[in-house]
Amino acid sequence: MIVKKILNNNLILVVDENEKEHIVMGRGLRFSNTVGKELVDSDIEKVYVLKEENTKNYLELLKEAPKEYVEILQEAVRLAGEWSDKQLNEQFIVTLFDHLIFALERYHNHIVLQNRMLWEIKQFYPKEYKISKKVLSFLNEKLSIELPDEEAGNIAFHLVNAQSDQNDMGNTILGIKMQKNIFNIIQVTFQKKLDEDSIDYARMVIHIQFFLQRVFEDKLLDSQELDVFDHIKEKLPKEIGCARQIKRYIESTIDKTISEEEVLYLALHISRVVA
Repeated sequence: MIVKKILNNNLILVVDENEKEHIVMGRGLRFSNTVGKELVDSDIEKVYVLKEENTKNYLELLKEAPKEYVEILQEAVRLAGEWSDKQLNEQFIVTLFDHLIFALERYHNHIVLQNRMLWEIKQFYPKEYKISKKVLSFLNEKLSIELPDEEAGNIAFHLVNAQSDQNDMGNTILGIKMQKNIFNIIQVTFQKKLDEDSIDYARMVIHIQFFLQRVFEDKLLDSQELDVFDHIKEKLPKEIGCARQIKRYIESTIDKTISEEEVLYLALHISRVVA
């Protein structure tokens, strides 16, 4: 890959052998590479294979962003990606960078937007929220500002959204609301407050997250081999009933059909979390 443009100390725009543009991330790339030269592979930490329109959008954002903030904002995005142990989609560096530009604009105009999903983000995505708090602390320290906790929730939204094949913030927000409602259905059905510190609760959260991701991406489990289903219905009738309530809730909220296999897995996870 050939270096086309130095974006900052840690980001470089390159072109590959097929003349496709990519953004490469790595510590101190500026100091070991120059425009027109072949990229030093040992310096690469991550390669973002962006669609052409995304690359253009990102370069436009670089031009429009206040020059005194550009490098620090890019470093904040780089750190968010580095600290995440999840595979993030290509839009991440564009959407988060864009969000941070407007977050600073709001801050300097004394505008605070309440994040009404902050509790849910902390509850269902603690890793993403922890990363976001670190990013927020980095920005506040480097820019001598005090961005509010609401912004940590907003950054976490972008991290959650970037883990999906479909880059749709609306689905991310809806999914978090649905998680809360699904757990409410379970607690109301069993008249029991769930132990949020238990391993079974943590497993249930992960199952619900992946389940909803499959719902939004039309990748629901549907194997037809459900001989065990009748046995589970007899053994766990209340859990199956609860899972069917969740199925009806989801189907009434979005235009998707939940398979019997998904109902079965929901019931099995419910049985563990309410035990």
